[in-house]
Amino acid sequence: MQIKTRSTLPTGAFFLQVTVLLDLVILVCVLTVMTSRVGMEYGYEVKAPASGFLMNIVGDVEFISVTAGEQPSFYLGNRLIEGGLSGVAAELDRIARSHGADGSDRMSIALRLDSSVSHGLREQLENMVLSRGMKCYIATEPAD
Repeated sequence: MQIKTRSTLPTGAFFLQVTVLLDLVILVCVLTVMTSRVGMEYGYEVKAPASGFLMNIVGDVEFISVTAGEQPSFYLGNRLIEGGLSGVAAELDRIARSHGADGSDRMSIALRLDSSVSHGLREQLENMVLSRGMKCYIATEPAD
């Protein structure tokens, strides 16, 4: 005995089913594209209005990096400064002279210090920069 199966749907309903299935596939694709990001962006950017009370670096900036140790090493940019603190003082004098009397207030020095550099050495460097009429910043890195 053979059993024959036949569809209970009216003729032509196959195209209706394909259309509904195709609509669902397109809807899933569109929703996926609309909710996904093209490029990852982290955080957000806030543009504050200009103010004298904001801490922002204005003018030319030179970076002085200091490594820790018994005899700390000082770098101006990527160049090693010879002579320790007296060499740093000479470099700061040269920078102040190159910007002239009216331009030294626009010159800034950013100190990038190793975490093991003593607080006393940090204060000495800050005082050396500030005594020459330049702004002093401390450059830090976020913790991991």
